[in-house]
Amino acid sequence: MLDAINLEIGIAERVALIGSNGAGKTTLIRCLLGEYAFDGKVTINGRDPRQERTAVLGSIGFVPQLPPPLKMPVAQLIDFSAALCGTDPAKIHELAKRLGLDLEPILARPFVKLSGGMKQKLLIAIALGREARLLIMDEPAANLDPEARKIFSSFSPSARTTPPC
Repeated sequence: MLDAINLEIGIAERVALIGSNGAGKTTLIRCLLGEYAFDGKVTINGRDPRQERTAVLGSIGFVPQLPPPLKMPVAQLIDFSAALCGTDPAKIHELAKRLGLDLEPILARPFVKLSGGMKQKLLIAIALGREARLLIMDEPAANLDPEARKIFSSFSPSARTTPPC
């Protein structure tokens, strides 16, 4: 249960939610994504994520704590994700490569068949590649190897070169 939360996050600001298991970190994230009904008010770029969910989600890059069981091939997932906001799929490929994920041998493989680390790297590359105005990541480094964690932590939200979708 969440109680009396007041949070405002500025552009290019990083916020880490730290707390014990069951403290409500994921619950807060789900409220931000419009998944939960709640008392109070949440707005993202002036929009209510419950009432304007499609518009709000269009401006968010999200990496879930647990990867979804998607059966679509990796190439199709990348193309679909890029098409949602007009991002070049090559940008996602480049980000995945920077994270240490070689996409070429797995493009035809169903996402669900990837290892935990591969799924996480791909989801991070998709979230960062979307050029979203807001990135929400629920334990994004959980399945990453030490080198990928180091690379991931070096990404800067202020280093964006193209406008958000």
